[in-house]
Amino acid sequence: MGTDARTRPDSTAESSRPRRLARAFLAATLAVHATLAAAVYIDARDRDPSGPAWAAATLATGLVGVVGYLRRR
Repeated sequence: MGTDARTRPDSTAESSRPRRLARAFLAATLAVHATLAAAVYIDARDRDPSGPAWAAATLATGLVGVVGYLRRR
């Protein structure tokens, strides 16, 4: 009653899919945070001397930083 190689699922292919999805999600999250931080920095550059701080906050927190910046603006 051994398992036949043709019917046995490929465990490496199944375990690598969640990793690829996680990497894709993290890459997309980083891209969105970087884009938002750049937009906040560009807008804050002329309005607020603490533009780099708002960009860093946005890079770290994403939409929370954008909302905080917009409320303060």
